[in-house]
Amino acid sequence: MSAQARPQDYAQAIYDLALEEWTRQLGDVVRALNEDAALEAAMEDAKVGVGERLRRLDRVTPGGLSERVHKFLGTLLEAGQIDQTDAILVELERLVQRQPRLEVARITSAVPLTPDEQAALRDKLVERFGADLEFQFEVDRSLLGGIHLRVGDRVIDGSVAGKLAALRDRLTQ
Repeated sequence: MSAQARPQDYAQAIYDLALEEWTRQLGDVVRALNEDAALEAAMEDAKVGVGERLRRLDRVTPGGLSERVHKFLGTLLEAGQIDQTDAILVELERLVQRQPRLEVARITSAVPLTPDEQAALRDKLVERFGADLEFQFEVDRSLLGGIHLRVGDRVIDGSVAGKLAALRDRLTQ
């Protein structure tokens, strides 16, 4: 396999960097609100303008708020939902943990594969489909021989049973 980064690797790096900014800054805001009751009360005071409240949040965030996070918090303040920031951060972190979504590679063989055969198959599948795979090895003796592979919605049927079925279909047409 080439030592060069794949497009998936670059995309993952961008994804990680973009979400890191959001989780860090929202985390800083949540901590500041939880630690400072006066700040929390000021954020919910509709008599104080949104711009002033945002300036106060910007000051309690190390390095300040990015433009996008600033606008998002402004939206929450205008909607009177700044108290939802903690729950939003929890949900964002839950979504981040779920990504990248692993695709299931279901490998079905007629006989159990040895650990070496499984490792070789993993390497080939990672090379072809990318590293974000979860492997499930199963045995189905009705295959007679060979391997049936399903990765997401892609199917590669290299089983003897599959080849016999394809031959039968060609002969009956």
